Amino acid sequence: MLVRIYLEDFFIIKHQEVEFGKGLNVLTGESGAGKSLTVSSLLFLMGHQQEYPEGTAVEAEFLKDGEQILVRREIKKGKSRYYLNGVGSIQKVVKEIVSSMVLLQGQNDRMKILRRDFQRDLYDRFAGVLDLRREYEKLYARLEHLKEKLRDWNERQRERKIRLAVILEELRDIERVGLSHQEYEDIKEKLSTIEHMEKINALVGRALDHLDTQGGLIDRMLDLKRVLSELCRYDKTVESFVKGMENISDELRYLRQFLSSKLLDIDPEEINRLNEKVYQVQKLERRYGMKYKDILAYAGKLRSQMEAYQKEEDSKEELEEEILHLEETLTSLADKLSDGRRSAKETFEERVMETLRDMGLERSSFKVNFSQEEGRYGRERVEFLFSSYGKDEKPLESVVSGGEISRIALSFFLLSPTSETYVLDEIDAGIGGETSLRLAKLLRRLSESMQVIVITHSPAIASAAHKHILVKKEFKDDSAFVKIEELSGEERLEEIARLMGVVSEKTIEGAKDLLKETSNV
Repeated sequence: MLVRIYLEDFFIIKHQEVEFGKGLNVLTGESGAGKSLTVSSLLFLMGHQQEYPEGTAVEAEFLKDGEQILVRREIKKGKSRYYLNGVGSIQKVVKEIVSSMVLLQGQNDRMKILRRDFQRDLYDRFAGVLDLRREYEKLYARLEHLKEKLRDWNERQRERKIRLAVILEELRDIERVGLSHQEYEDIKEKLSTIEHMEKINALVGRALDHLDTQGGLIDRMLDLKRVLSELCRYDKTVESFVKGMENISDELRYLRQFLSSKLLDIDPEEINRLNEKVYQVQKLERRYGMKYKDILAYAGKLRSQMEAYQKEEDSKEELEEEILHLEETLTSLADKLSDGRRSAKETFEERVMETLRDMGLERSSFKVNFSQEEGRYGRERVEFLFSSYGKDEKPLESVVSGGEISRIALSFFLLSPTSETYVLDEIDAGIGGETSLRLAKLLRRLSESMQVIVITHSPAIASAAHKHILVKKEFKDDSAFVKIEELSGEERLEEIARLMGVVSEKTIEGAKDLLKETSNV
């Protein structure tokens, strides 16, 4: 609830504090005294823009669940500064706090009741389906989110298929080689060894050619030995060379045997197979511009992407299942929501009309209209219709009279208060006599469930107040200023009498009667 407002250099209000209490609070005073400045001060707090003089400041104290909330706005050096509990804040935060705590209505203000969302909330609260609708909204938002995800999945399906085809092709190319990095290194090492083997075999072959071919070293040594043996018959001095030739022949035969053992067995088909493997790897390296080890790591990433695509495929099925389940749940909730709304329609209309009749709108008519509109709030749109002459009801925004809007709002809040504090400026405009008294009693009843602050010229409403505040304009040295004070006792009786037209013994007695009449509600 609103505890107090402190106004500092707020136009002609210099330094005044207004304290409010529970129940019905009324502000009275002569026309032009500055009563409506209290409403303007709340608008100022919420960030209303106009030319405010330097030093203008308004501070309001609220009480919420036992916790004090202090908000302030001041004009310094031509700029607005906002405070929350003494700490610098921003306009958005302060506005949200004030607007959540106070429902503010000027005489010609269309207020919140003209908004469709306000009407829907008000009606659903009365019908007892507000929590059900909020659950529906939550699930509906979840359904919309899932449908968007599914649409996005389907839109990206072609892209995924193309990418998957590329991945499969690349993996086939890489996996066709069929070698691990270590196996590839082993093949290169083996081929390097084979290259040496070929050189060894070539050299051994050449050596054996010198030894074994016709006319080679062994044949020539044997021929030389025969020649020397023949010569030995005629010259014994050659005999020692013959024996030496036998040793050389043995050495050459041993050398031939040794070299033959050094010949290595090389399988050309194996060499071709290994070279083909190396060629395939080198082709991959040229294609991807990276080493084979990095290509294998890349293949691992491709497999991870394939798994991710498979999981997405699985998630699509889960998504479709959840969507189907949510649609079934929402259908059931929508049935309950529609049933609850429609079952409360007649009672709501009757209760509103009872109040409207009490406020002098006997010829008016009020209807709740449901039109088909499937969406996040159920299957139907809730709309309030009104006619001041009992037929051809139209949406509330078509209602011209601010007084009618004020009384309709009151009838709503009597059924289902929507805020902790309700501020009304001259709701009694155009009302008098018995209707004014009925309105006073209605306000008193409303104040049992919410704090009501009324700016009024009605003696009946003033007499119904739990707290009566007088706003008056005074002058000092030709300068006007506003003084605000709480009335009680005789002062209050005199103010109520003044509101009747003139202060006299008769009106004083009338004020007493009004106090008794309006206090017994």
